Amino acid sequence: MSKSPFSRAELLPQEERLWVNHSKERLVVSFAKASTLQERRVAITPEGVKQLCQLGYEIIIEKDLGLHAGYDNRSYSEAGAEVTADDKRVFGSPFIVKIDPFTIEEIEKIPVGCTLLSALQIKTKEKAYFEKLLEKKITAIGLEFIREGSNHFPFVESLGEIAGQSAIHIASELLSASNKGKGLLFGSITGVPPIQTVVIGAQTTGVEAARTALSLGSDVTLYDNDLSKLRSARNNIGPNLHTSTLSQEGISKHLKTADVVIGTLTGEKRAPIVVLESMVAQMKSGSIIVDVSIDSGGCIETSELTTHDDPIRVIYDVIHYGVPNIPSRYPKTSSIALNALVVSYLLKLTSNGGVPAGFKNSQELQSGVYTYNGYLTSNFVADWFPLPFRNLSLLTL
Repeated sequence: MSKSPFSRAELLPQEERLWVNHSKERLVVSFAKASTLQERRVAITPEGVKQLCQLGYEIIIEKDLGLHAGYDNRSYSEAGAEVTADDKRVFGSPFIVKIDPFTIEEIEKIPVGCTLLSALQIKTKEKAYFEKLLEKKITAIGLEFIREGSNHFPFVESLGEIAGQSAIHIASELLSASNKGKGLLFGSITGVPPIQTVVIGAQTTGVEAARTALSLGSDVTLYDNDLSKLRSARNNIGPNLHTSTLSQEGISKHLKTADVVIGTLTGEKRAPIVVLESMVAQMKSGSIIVDVSIDSGGCIETSELTTHDDPIRVIYDVIHYGVPNIPSRYPKTSSIALNALVVSYLLKLTSNGGVPAGFKNSQELQSGVYTYNGYLTSNFVADWFPLPFRNLSLLTL
């Protein structure tokens, strides 16, 4: 018997390296509280803090950041964050995250060359806002601009799912007799005809509203003028979903029998009004309108902007719900969803070489940047305001 060329140790099973932890740039990130009155969501949870701290990040949390979402200061501190009420500490770090847009006053506190991650909400901004960002050579990333693939916006879609499902749950509450509604119940009850639900708009929010209403036993019709979106929604939800293109005559006739109307249409400047006051006047007494697109002005003519504390208006005996930012009504669920996305993009940024190399190596992050080192890098923003535009890929080569 010939002698083996391998030693005993070499013949034993060997460990295989399945994953290599590439070194990441150590990043100091601070999370600032929302400045919008009705904003209750946060961009990071204690679980997200723990995950980042274990990877070597230094995390600074503004005191009372997560109280409205059910996260106290101690939970963040125990996860490894520094919790502080010091403005200079929060707004002095090189990378700052905030769920709602930074104010001009906050930008004044931020050091030159800082990186910001937040929603932009361009419809609420003026040219001076961007001039200040450019003056301070701030790199600003808009959550709603981050795109994956050709047409997927993960932050918009995630919150759209929550808004769509929430709209149906809100309508269900308003239908109850205790809320002066018609006393109807979403559900498939033997011998009881189903609730009639009309959903206007076949983007993520509308599709989720339609899916939720249908799952609760409602008879649902989804309206949109984009046939490809309607076809996609029907293929994803099932043949029980009714679909129709928008027409004044068709939707006016349908609204006369509807119990619930969900408006989700948006537009570049404002939401187009597709339900006129005369149509609302013909709706059944006690019917419900939840205009999710009130953030963009509303797609129903009688909708009025309301608040979480005073959410309802009754017009033509139809109950209207016009609170903007519906996901903030469910801040914990929304915060968990936002945390997953924010943490994943922070990891992408640093694993791709930090700032600015991370933008060069990540198409998703590039899509979210609208100002970079003194230049406006978003065509979308440049279309709104007369400011010179530069291509980000040319600036980060």
